[in-house]
Amino acid sequence: MDSLKVSVVIPCFNERETIEQIARAVRASPIQDLEIIIVDDGSTDGTVEVLREKVTGLSDQIIYR
Repeated sequence: MDSLKVSVVIPCFNERETIEQIARAVRASPIQDLEIIIVDDGSTDGTVEVLREKVTGLSDQIIYR
């Protein structure tokens, strides 16, 4: 049987203090074929900077709105 990819979509808005921890926790899950997509919904608290500086390598895709 072919393995299936699991996509985890993490929406965020003003989550500067928690988004890196959330992304690390999801990445550390035991799921073999995992894709992490983070969607920032116009954060104004510095979340975008955290995503660009610290979370880019933890996720497969980041969408900025």
